[in-house]
Amino acid sequence: MPPSSIKTHVGQISSAGKRFAIVASRFNEFMVERLVEGAIDALLRTGAKESDLEIFRCPGAFEIPGIARRVADSGRFDGIICLGVVIRGATPHFDLVVGQATAAVAQIAAEGKVAVGNGIVASETMEQAIERAGSKAGNRGFDAAMVAAEVAQLYATAFSK
Repeated sequence: MPPSSIKTHVGQISSAGKRFAIVASRFNEFMVERLVEGAIDALLRTGAKESDLEIFRCPGAFEIPGIARRVADSGRFDGIICLGVVIRGATPHFDLVVGQATAAVAQIAAEGKVAVGNGIVASETMEQAIERAGSKAGNRGFDAAMVAAEVAQLYATAFSK
């Protein structure tokens, strides 16, 4: 524990007064839709208004970073929640898509212009994906939205002029 004289910045989980974009793929739509529902639930529970949320749909997980980049560059949003589901198949396509998509989303987050929640689910099986979309293992969309809300609040409070 640091000495009490050191100022410590901690984000509060609050979406109040913030604008959020949800970038969601259509591929594996059944599971992605549950992630979107989880993200919206998290944002509304933490104070966001429906009018402060926008959803951007794209074909698959590989396209998420391009849309997220445009959203970040628009300057209209405090946070972006990236949602998709990629399930391993018999070819290396899974590794390429997941690796590239998550690395590009991480790059946008690392720039620090906008808070980013990464809810791109990478799973070995359909069952694992369904679990991460809200059946047993929580909802990764909800989790990603909570991260974006907390980081957006931290950016707003710790780095304001």
